[in-house]
Amino acid sequence: MKRLIVLVLGLFTLGCGDRMKEVPMDKFIGIWEIKGRGTFDGMQIKIEKQDGKMSGKIYKLNENKWVKMFAEKDDVWVSEITRSSNYQFKLSEKKLASDLFSMYGLSTAQDFAVEFIDDNTIGLGTNNGDPQKSKRIYKRVE
Repeated sequence: MKRLIVLVLGLFTLGCGDRMKEVPMDKFIGIWEIKGRGTFDGMQIKIEKQDGKMSGKIYKLNENKWVKMFAEKDDVWVSEITRSSNYQFKLSEKKLASDLFSMYGLSTAQDFAVEFIDDNTIGLGTNNGDPQKSKRIYKRVE
């Protein structure tokens, strides 16, 4: 019985080994394009590290009329990225027209569970959804 438990734990550790490795925060640094988000598709976000904190500003707007109305280049879009585990993160994204929402006491940000799908793709999960299977992604441009 003990051998079976050791075997199962060993197989689990080998199978999850790559996923369990600590992903460096600096892997977020770069220019990312939003995909799978309708209104925001094609927007580009430049994520940088300043004062030890990760955040992202709008690098390029898309052609959506609502985006053009309520967002500008260099607006903060990703207000914070924090680590949840070795390979999981929380990304706080500003809502479009957040100034308007704040006037009515409504939430101005949305939090996503985030994981790297590969070196150039970040999956965003909501409501306990698996970021690895999400169609909402950030794709590295630079």
